[in-house]
Amino acid sequence: MTSIEIGGGTLVQPGWINLDSRNGHGDWARMAQDTPWPTGDNTVDAIRASHVMEHIPAGQDRIDVMNEAHRVLRPGGVFEVIVPILNNPLTWHAIADPTHVSFWVLESFHYFDGHFAANADYGIRLWNTLELEVRGGFECHWKGTPR
Repeated sequence: MTSIEIGGGTLVQPGWINLDSRNGHGDWARMAQDTPWPTGDNTVDAIRASHVMEHIPAGQDRIDVMNEAHRVLRPGGVFEVIVPILNNPLTWHAIADPTHVSFWVLESFHYFDGHFAANADYGIRLWNTLELEVRGGFECHWKGTPR
């Protein structure tokens, strides 16, 4: 089983590969948006990004990470994303950290599962959303699998 922790820092789950610019090893010492990742298509069972996607710039970089996760996950593999969100009522968690370079709302994930779409082709590979919920009033938990 191959599993990837994106931006795991020093808190990587045992047995998981750490895709991290500072704490990754070998070819895995890179930023998540530096694609392609050093593994083949459909070779990964699970990917987790806990409090790291908000550090990846919105726009093409965000799309590239989501698309690369889509490429490497095997059929039925799961990508789990945990991010602070802008919620109502507004909480400080998403905007206070000076290293956050992108902001998320629940609807951000719907661009990736096809429930929302712009009037343009951004090259987004679509996901099936398995879970989408807010916990603690500020933290979004999303799980998806490639379509």
